[in-house]
Amino acid sequence: MTKEEYESRLAQWAENAKREMAGIIHSKTHGKGVLEKIKVSVKEDSKTTSHYAGFNFKRYGVFVAYGVGRGWIRQNGRVVPGSRVKKGSEMEAQLKKRGYQKREIRQYAVGGEGSGHARKPVDWFDSVLLTHIEELGNIAAEYYGDKALEAIVDVLNRSTIKKNYSTSDII
Repeated sequence: MTKEEYESRLAQWAENAKREMAGIIHSKTHGKGVLEKIKVSVKEDSKTTSHYAGFNFKRYGVFVAYGVGRGWIRQNGRVVPGSRVKKGSEMEAQLKKRGYQKREIRQYAVGGEGSGHARKPVDWFDSVLLTHIEELGNIAAEYYGDKALEAIVDVLNRSTIKKNYSTSDII
């Protein structure tokens, strides 16, 4: 497999994942559809000559995945109505007087004990990647496996008396 073929297959894998992510967002949320506009990029790391697929989306997609925001917070692993202490607020000043550290204040929740209906997290990103990771692994194994085999043939040609071995001789 050539580098161009590998990058093309990697881009196709990422586009398929993007479509599936957008479908989940569309079906499980009622927003304007801004989060469905995921940007995909496939690039090569010049330092390691490895490739990667990157997904770029609005930051609030993380909050959708956690089920938090707009008056909902995570507390003890559950999503409940409430808020965190704001910087510069009276509550922050009172907590500092009581000896709370900055880290403790950031984790302090106001409200928190929930109503009967909890907001649900939407697993729209991680589940898609986990579902298709084996497919991505197969694509990478094919490309880098070919490269490894070529490197072995090169070492074989440098190590042996006969110098014109090819990959077809080994397979």
